[in-house]
Amino acid sequence: MAVVQCKFEIPKVEGLKDNEMTVGREALVTCEGEFPKNLQVDKLHFVETAEQKYLIKLLKARMDSPSKAVFVVTGYKAGNIEWPDLQMTDGTETFSLGRIEYFVQTSIPKPEGVDAAGAQQAQAKIEPYGPIGPAELSVPHIYWVILIAVLGAIIAGIVFKVIRVIQRRNMIEGLKEHDSALSPISQFHQSMRKVQRSNPAFFSGETTADDISKAMEEMRHMLRLYITRKYQIPALEWSARLIAKDIKKRHRKVYAECGKDMQDLIKEYQHAFENKQNVTASDVVNLSKRTRNLVETMESMS
Repeated sequence: MAVVQCKFEIPKVEGLKDNEMTVGREALVTCEGEFPKNLQVDKLHFVETAEQKYLIKLLKARMDSPSKAVFVVTGYKAGNIEWPDLQMTDGTETFSLGRIEYFVQTSIPKPEGVDAAGAQQAQAKIEPYGPIGPAELSVPHIYWVILIAVLGAIIAGIVFKVIRVIQRRNMIEGLKEHDSALSPISQFHQSMRKVQRSNPAFFSGETTADDISKAMEEMRHMLRLYITRKYQIPALEWSARLIAKDIKKRHRKVYAECGKDMQDLIKEYQHAFENKQNVTASDVVNLSKRTRNLVETMESMS
């Protein structure tokens, strides 16, 4: 196996912190050394397990010289990312990039909490009614319970709405920072062709459970990424219900034609992951056809 020396760099981007890797931000892995002679650059991908999927994503690869290569990468999961021995392959030749380590900062801030206990203590000190004449009137405790429950529901609704607004704003800013040269539909088709060429579930009679799991994960991700880029929705994080609700509000024509099929397909992926042992290669192929048909129909409605 060929071994090369690599360094991980984060290009400067106006408006972003230097040397801070965030979800979706592009980085460069520059490597020098001895590469395989017949390396097929257009087929390169990282050697990963199902659990490591999307920790690092190859966006572009180029050979500046026979002994120097530059890989444009990104990541979709936050946290400390450590690869003791990151490897790449074109399906035939495999080589090591050595140890790669970096930290990915989330681009979605945590909303401030609501101090409900403090609010209740302050409310408890308020006496709603004073003495009236010789008698005193008081509000039954059940009314206070109802009032607190209603106020809690209103506050919770406001907090959840603020969270969704913050998620959308940061998602839109993130897309602008690392926008791909490919359109959403072109990126989807490219990703679909790649998985169909590389995963045995689409062309081999001998398919493992790991092959099926990888294929489903990749197809689910490319569907959600298409919706994220096409409709400016944080679909990688939202549930099927929230995605459908947002599309119904902002893209009524698309929702009327594809809303139910989209929700059913997202739920079908979830059901398939919960019952992996019963999923076959034929099921994976059928899911890929349904996914492609849905995306192409949504694209035609634009």
